Amino acid sequence: MEIRYFVRTTGERKLDDSLNQINYELLIDTEHKPIESFIAQLKYISEYNAVLLEDDVILCKDFKKRIEEVINNHPKDIINFFTRPLLYFTSQYSFDFYYNQCTFYPKGIGERIGNEMIDLISTGKVKLPNEYDSIECEALKQLNIPHLTYRPCLVQHNDRKSLISSSNPNRTTPYFLDYLDQLNILYDSKECILRRKELVEYRNNHLKLR
Repeated sequence: MEIRYFVRTTGERKLDDSLNQINYELLIDTEHKPIESFIAQLKYISEYNAVLLEDDVILCKDFKKRIEEVINNHPKDIINFFTRPLLYFTSQYSFDFYYNQCTFYPKGIGERIGNEMIDLISTGKVKLPNEYDSIECEALKQLNIPHLTYRPCLVQHNDRKSLISSSNPNRTTPYFLDYLDQLNILYDSKECILRRKELVEYRNNHLKLR
């Protein structure tokens, strides 16, 4: 399967060097309209099997190989590779969509989601202003489309450089694959839960150094 990579941005943030691992197309919101631009971008990438990234992420090592292994095992599913950052859980299907730092959208699905988001907004079923991932979540529920929430996280949310708010550690994850690899922790093990404090400390130090 050919997979295309896209990065949502306003053009103000310098992308992390880890994104040099992939060839990507920038989708630039020059008007600072996050909801409108997101819907338009979903429709645009709908022509492809697409990974949509935000511009505030750090990619894990061997990102392309690792993410495409997962996608090839679930080619028909929407896959969210970063969600509920502080919670420990194993990969599972869900209707509760949070965050959009790194999401795989199978070909054709983006336009359906975008059209449903437009309908929800135009009919007043969702109220603006609202976060676009919240509107997307409601659209997926209306369309009865579950998505795969994948663990461990293949990207880290580089919240330290947020353009709209102060740093918030609750928006970053200790369960980033690079941290697990560096500390030699298997995610699907009791050890991962027992060593959570160590992972949190490693996360904090890692983000300070970037």
